[in-house]
Amino acid sequence: MVIIKNENGVALVLTLALLAVLSVLAVAMVFLGRYETRFLVKERLSDSALYIADGGVEYGINELQKDTNYRGPTTYFVGNAGQFIVRVSTQGQPANYYVITSTGYVPNATNPRETRIVTSVVNIVPGTPTYAIGAKDGITVASNITIKGDLRSDGQIALGSNVFVEPSSPGASDGSIYTSTGMAKGVYITGNLYMQPGREIRSRGPTNASKGGDTAETGIYQESKIKSGNPLIVEGDTSADTNPMPSYCSVDLAELDDPTKYDKVVYDSYMNYESNETFDLAGKVHKFTQGVRFSSNITFTGAGTIWVSGGSGHSYGLELCSNVFGPDGGYASVNLIVSGGTWNLADIMINSNVKINGLISGTTQVNANSNVAINGVIESGGTVNVNSNVTIQWGQLGFQIPITGSPAATVVRSWREL
Repeated sequence: MVIIKNENGVALVLTLALLAVLSVLAVAMVFLGRYETRFLVKERLSDSALYIADGGVEYGINELQKDTNYRGPTTYFVGNAGQFIVRVSTQGQPANYYVITSTGYVPNATNPRETRIVTSVVNIVPGTPTYAIGAKDGITVASNITIKGDLRSDGQIALGSNVFVEPSSPGASDGSIYTSTGMAKGVYITGNLYMQPGREIRSRGPTNASKGGDTAETGIYQESKIKSGNPLIVEGDTSADTNPMPSYCSVDLAELDDPTKYDKVVYDSYMNYESNETFDLAGKVHKFTQGVRFSSNITFTGAGTIWVSGGSGHSYGLELCSNVFGPDGGYASVNLIVSGGTWNLADIMINSNVKINGLISGTTQVNANSNVAINGVIESGGTVNVNSNVTIQWGQLGFQIPITGSPAATVVRSWREL
């Protein structure tokens, strides 16, 4: 057995081995650092391309609001960040639906370092205000009400018990509540309120922080009564979402009165239609200069507009008593407009058991009583009062009339990356 006692040189070998390991680690760290740097740069550029592509979708929506014949392609440079190319198609889509495809490039389409493509299906609804209920001076909603769309007012919005505020359709971006008033209890939630996720309630009134909690002095009062949806609550809001609107009477009356654009029938005295009658709208504007009342069990056939332009001495300018429908008990395709007159109680009264597809627009006060279904919009230059068991579904009007003051409403139905 040979025992080596001379260990000179072992330390040198170990040192060289350690230096080799450290060298390998150093080289690995350098390559890892370079990889991470490239990865972070790639991720940042990819995110930029996605944002640019999304901007192209917004560009397409804006162009469609101005002209629904827009198809592109449009190439647009976003400063020095990159560019997008946007196209629009209607292939395979129902009426008023458009597929917007936008490609975002960084830094440009000629020599892209990153490319992202997104597509969005939007519904451009012509001639329809953007809210389901809108009122200048305030909205009062009683119990067991379903509102599919936005509520918007420059006054107080008071919500009763079991109120459901939902999107107008699956995937739609509406279903929120906005008031531009700075008063306390601008949104007053008196009973259970049910909303959908991702929605919001905005008020310009005082914040919880400034008033020491959810008190009657805040802009949105009794938030604890919101039972679902966990909406974004914004008090003291100064965004464009709560800008006061110039008007909540959105009909272009001059165009509506133009005989070259609309067939019109004029009634020069107060009209009272008795029960069990059929009123043929016949695709016309029926202009009542002194007011009109429809008794119970009225059937509207065809499609058209009932317009009260003046009058006085009656409870309502336009009154639907009860059991008013379209053919076979369906929706009546009729717009109800009161633009003038002095009435003892309200411009428009929709009493009970009524189904309407259209715009309901008054100058001072509009009331919907019980068991009323409205597919369209209800608005007032004063107040809107909705009683029990009423459903209001935002949507396209059954008979198109000229709308002023707002672009065509847009509902985003889907968004995805290709």
